[in-house]
Amino acid sequence: MPIPLSPRTRRGHAHPPSAGKRRLLLAAAAALALPALGQAQAPARRTVVVGHLLDRTGAQADLARDYLAGAKVMFDAVNAGNGPVRIVHVVRDADADPRRALAQAVALADTEHAELLFGPGDRLLPALASSAELSRRGVQIVAPLSGLALAADNVWFTRADYQAELDAAVKQLRSYGLTSMALAVSGDFAAGGASGPQWLGRLEAQTGTRAVPLDANPDAAARRIAATRPGAVIVAGDTLAYAGLGRALAAQGWYGFLVGLSSVSATAAREILGSGYNGGMVLTQIAPGPQQATLRVVKEHVARMKQYLDEPPSAATLAGYIGAAWLARALTGLRGSGAAEMRRALQGRVDVGDFALDFTHGQRGSQYVTLAASGAR
Repeated sequence: MPIPLSPRTRRGHAHPPSAGKRRLLLAAAAALALPALGQAQAPARRTVVVGHLLDRTGAQADLARDYLAGAKVMFDAVNAGNGPVRIVHVVRDADADPRRALAQAVALADTEHAELLFGPGDRLLPALASSAELSRRGVQIVAPLSGLALAADNVWFTRADYQAELDAAVKQLRSYGLTSMALAVSGDFAAGGASGPQWLGRLEAQTGTRAVPLDANPDAAARRIAATRPGAVIVAGDTLAYAGLGRALAAQGWYGFLVGLSSVSATAAREILGSGYNGGMVLTQIAPGPQQATLRVVKEHVARMKQYLDEPPSAATLAGYIGAAWLARALTGLRGSGAAEMRRALQGRVDVGDFALDFTHGQRGSQYVTLAASGAR
């Protein structure tokens, strides 16, 4: 027997959906609309140009190359992600003349629209930091490789300066029970390597000895130092000054602890010292090194070096990576454009992975220094 139809159904109208069905239909429609809605509302990715003048020929050439490698893998990782900032990392070989290198920096700002200059070393930083041209353009100098202590309101240091390194080296050597130390200072370093004109006198008071000057021929300095039989020799200078004195000391039969600063390339120093050197190589580090494998930033860096470059990490690659990681995280805080907004974004505290950089009280975000032994062979 056919089922009788209601009058409304006979006129060709369906029954209105129940309240439950209406809610179900609305939820389904909203779910279908979400991807398109999210796509429409996602903010555009901001592009920031970071200039990088690489010193391939100076005393810090080896360190500068490693520093660049560490920064590059971080910037590559940022660009591979879906974060709010895309970093265009423009690398140029720096001219050996700081004045011409400064012109290169100005060109990066004018032609490449670089808002930031990353990683300048000892030879270039003074010219950049004192440049009225860069200051007028609002260019910020970030994460210098250099440990020089310079007062400029557009320079942001992610590392301690050389004076802090020297102070920490003396303090840690004392804590190890070493009371007999010698101090050797290269002419270049004495002219501008630390902060303030009294730094050398203060260091001599800390070590209890007069500084021995280093020149192109380290043999005379080595004879003076070896005659006192110190347990450690602190060298304030670059790789050539450090390794040259080490070889000369070995020729005098001295094999104590040869202590150098972060301005020394461990790899290059080992090559200069040679296989016959049996003394202890100790260098200051201004960032955690590869040996501190429990830190998140170290584990992350080691993995990304393998992923992007397939090269081993070093203290310098890690320092460059940390500087780039700080910068990348700071840039996510940009809310507008211009130098004032860039400075605001940089003035914060950033944890890059169990290691923090704090710019809330000034333009030096870290005072971290430690001593690390480095095998001579």
